[in-house]
Amino acid sequence: MQSMQIEANLDAETIERLEEQSRLLLRTYQAEFAKDPASPATEASRSNMIALRHSINQIYGAAAGLDVANVMGFPTDAGA
Repeated sequence: MQSMQIEANLDAETIERLEEQSRLLLRTYQAEFAKDPASPATEASRSNMIALRHSINQIYGAAAGLDVANVMGFPTDAGA
């Protein structure tokens, strides 16, 4: 069975909010990583970033997920 996904049209306010949330999670991850790269807090922060990306993909569509990831400089598998 093939999954259907509807690409949402995002307004500027939604994009800004998603970017703001992504920046917050990235800053948290970077701070935890600087303290201890192998700590549970670092892993939790990384998981939160991944969860946000997956949530964006599920709610708004893969294109929106890539847009936010590209703006934030997150690695993507778009070229793979």
